[in-house]
Amino acid sequence: MPLIHDPAPRKVERLLATVSAHVILVDRQKNDAGIRILLGRLAYRDHRWGKWSFPGGYMDHGEEPEVSLCREVREETGVELLSWERIHVQPLLHLEHPHISFLYSSDDWQGDPVCLTREFLELQWVDELFYRRLVAEEALAYPCMRDQVAFVGWTF
Repeated sequence: MPLIHDPAPRKVERLLATVSAHVILVDRQKNDAGIRILLGRLAYRDHRWGKWSFPGGYMDHGEEPEVSLCREVREETGVELLSWERIHVQPLLHLEHPHISFLYSSDDWQGDPVCLTREFLELQWVDELFYRRLVAEEALAYPCMRDQVAFVGWTF
């Protein structure tokens, strides 16, 4: 039996996803105020308008997640991360535009956070009570953020 040659090349399907790195910046107060984390209120002109998120952003092509993390946090807040720990990887591959998000925490940083980007309307330090209110009001940009603060003892 002769072999049949298929002249049409077969496409190799690849999953293309955007990748981002974000940080939960922790301020462990020395007084009775307790733990605070830094959030930014988003200025995106979509369903996330006015909702709160962690500082960070998209990785550049060929950039390592930790390099992206430090660059994005510095560009958005002016803060220099001195050390960090990866606490979560959130694959969102089922979406129309697949995405993978690396989440880190850091309580070892220097600088006074200021809003340096048009991506945020404002930056704010929030305590557990304020964060609970954001969860109840569905004011977090991403539902997964509700449970991503468990490492500081905030559980819902």
